Amino acid sequence: MKNRFILWLVDKTKRYVWTFANLYDIRINKHVSPQGQHSVILKGGIDDANNNIPKTVYFNTRSGDITIGENTVFGEDVMVLTGKHYCVSEAEEENKPLHYVPEEGRDVTIGSGCYIGSGVIVIGKVNIGDYAVIGSGSVVTKDVPSRAFFAGNPAKLIKML
Repeated sequence: MKNRFILWLVDKTKRYVWTFANLYDIRINKHVSPQGQHSVILKGGIDDANNNIPKTVYFNTRSGDITIGENTVFGEDVMVLTGKHYCVSEAEEENKPLHYVPEEGRDVTIGSGCYIGSGVIVIGKVNIGDYAVIGSGSVVTKDVPSRAFFAGNPAKLIKML
């Protein structure tokens, strides 16, 4: 009974949000929904996101904001994660448990005109420069300069573009 009420409440609330959004000409991206307390900032706007970010892209904003530049294209099944659990040395240094995930300071910035291939995992804190290309299946754990092609696990420079 309790679950039915919650589902009904969510359904009714959604309708009001969409009604007011349409009334005030506010556009809401239906599939860029971050998981966490921080934001996904779309510099190219919602139309850019609707055209360039598939529904299978996952944004985790637990530990920071994710900023995406204009005309950046994502492949399927990309994960952009701001947080990661502490490693042993970090946990000891900060006097935190090993499973602790920081709540801020791990922003991810992806520049304009980038291509992020299918199956890529980006783990913050990371900056990906303008016009960079990340090969499919790569795991990005360090900064990527502008106009660079990175691939692999962990992602490494293949060539400058």
